[in-house]
Amino acid sequence: MFYGWRIVAGAFVGMILANGFFTYAFTILVNPIRAEFGVGLEQVMYSLTIGTIGGLVIGPIVGICIDRYSVRNLMTLGCLLSAAGLYLISTTQTVLSFNIATGVTMSICLGMVSSMPSSAAVSRWFTSSRGKALGIASMGTSLGGIIIPALLTWWVDSDGWRTAVQNMSLLTLIVVTPFVWMTIRSRPEDVGLHPEGITEPPPESAPGTTDAMGMGEIIRTREFWLIGMSMGMIFAAFASMLANLSPYAARLGVSDPAISSMIAVLSVGGLVGKLLFGTAADRINLKHGLWAAHALLLVAFVILLMEPPYWLLLVAAACFGLTTGGLLPVWNSLVAKIFGVDSFGRAMGAMGPLITLSIMPAYAIVGRLFDATGDYSAGLMVFSGAIILAAALLVPLKVEAADNLE
Repeated sequence: MFYGWRIVAGAFVGMILANGFFTYAFTILVNPIRAEFGVGLEQVMYSLTIGTIGGLVIGPIVGICIDRYSVRNLMTLGCLLSAAGLYLISTTQTVLSFNIATGVTMSICLGMVSSMPSSAAVSRWFTSSRGKALGIASMGTSLGGIIIPALLTWWVDSDGWRTAVQNMSLLTLIVVTPFVWMTIRSRPEDVGLHPEGITEPPPESAPGTTDAMGMGEIIRTREFWLIGMSMGMIFAAFASMLANLSPYAARLGVSDPAISSMIAVLSVGGLVGKLLFGTAADRINLKHGLWAAHALLLVAFVILLMEPPYWLLLVAAACFGLTTGGLLPVWNSLVAKIFGVDSFGRAMGAMGPLITLSIMPAYAIVGRLFDATGDYSAGLMVFSGAIILAAALLVPLKVEAADNLE
């Protein structure tokens, strides 16, 4: 078996942790935190806002480190810091300290353990199957959306939210960290191998030359702004409503076990979508792949605006999952194709602040609109418009069919 699949396995497990908790499972903590500290939804959502602010700082730094240093060491350090941060969250005594601890841990975990570093490593190992490999690796986010919420729900119901988060810290320390260390390798050259399908080393460059684009060069391209702004809007819409999916369903009278099942459906949709979109990314125009993901998310928002019965809520959850299936592997393949694998970290790191500035106010906007109106309709309409605008931004982007990745 090609050695690169070990790197896919490490990336897969890293995404189970990072995205499983902060993308999918955090919503389970919202109501217990509100009850314990006696605060409104907006105040709890500030924890996620702080996390996105942290991404403004850590994203570009991690992006540069990805292209210069060992991804293996970077992800392992991220796992250790995440374990410490999760334990700190469980000890907080005020909503302010909870928000700060959660925000800092979220920015570290998502920046150093999740998609950006792991996708960079995977992209360096694969060529013609890059989209498929990225899709399989990103399936970890969806499997995390099945495993982590189920574990967290069980632990919260049994022992309370503090013990539940402490258990997550222990799981990170004794399971995820060693696995990442054993599997991740930054580049094929690190173990005397070559990328997929290549049997000889590439010709040596002249001294002082490199194929990598600098951060300034990347930022000056039109493609950077079109992709970055579009992804910022779509992630703002997706993340802000996903974080509120549990309390939204509870308002409709859905029980906690049924909410957990709904999140599982979302995650299964993500598993299926990532495999389908990831495989298709090696064969289709990547812009069309992103448009398909935009359309699926818009369908989910329209369903939620209807305050639907439970079976239709499951359809919306499936659309949410399929959206993640399109966004992660197709976006990563697009960045690797346009900017090159040697500049992948810098390009993703440079997009980080742009995307973060789009996401940063989204959680608070949803919370504020809910507290003012008593329901989620206004927030859903605002971000439905954002989805349409995000799709429109991709129109000028010229991308060839992805069947000739180098």
